[in-house]
Amino acid sequence: MMTIYKNEGKVYMVAQNRLDAIDYDNLIPQLKDHIQAHNTVYWYIEMENFEGWTASAYWKGVELKLPNEERLKRVALVGNPKWQEQFTEVLIPFTRAHIKFFGPDEKKWAKEWIEKENN
Repeated sequence: MMTIYKNEGKVYMVAQNRLDAIDYDNLIPQLKDHIQAHNTVYWYIEMENFEGWTASAYWKGVELKLPNEERLKRVALVGNPKWQEQFTEVLIPFTRAHIKFFGPDEKKWAKEWIEKENN
């Protein structure tokens, strides 16, 4: 399951349990629209009780193509280090954004890092 909140140039996403293709079908258009609408975008991804994703969801993530991807400046990944490498591998081919990992007890720092609009 995935919950998405947007505030100006920031996208906050909470991924819970296991993600499926429907989650990606919901995320991808919202993320693309947000990047199109804002010159600078920061993305916060929190993995809460995260169990991974289905095979179909994984392939949707691999096929992620973002318009104006250079507008995506920073991505904060918050969660268990177990998922850090896999999420990073999915994101790196599609963005030049600075991707930073935060542990589960570092949510506050991750949000501060995303909300700080200067690089």
